[in-house]
Amino acid sequence: MQKPTNNAAVEISTLVMLSPLVIASRMTEFWLTAASPTAKSRRETVRMVTEKMQAVGESAMAVNMAVTGLAIQSAAAAATGTVRQTHNDVDTILTAALKPYSSRVTANRKRLST
Repeated sequence: MQKPTNNAAVEISTLVMLSPLVIASRMTEFWLTAASPTAKSRRETVRMVTEKMQAVGESAMAVNMAVTGLAIQSAAAAATGTVRQTHNDVDTILTAALKPYSSRVTANRKRLST
């Protein structure tokens, strides 16, 4: 029997812990440069919006790939007459959905803290 995993919990924890720090860093820079935006603050604004759009696309693709992979595993199990353990399926899909966001938040936290 396969042991249940909580990989989605790791991704959620990363988002919960690091997102406020990234938001605070960006908002501080926005407020400090609001009167006369610098080239750096303009690039950061564009980057912030662009990476969110990219993360949405990557997340959708990752969910589709995870669901397809699980469907193939289920079909193979049915074809061979074996029982497939499904207790990790939701975790697999949720982890795939959250990974693009948590990896960006982690990278942003490192980049903005310097």
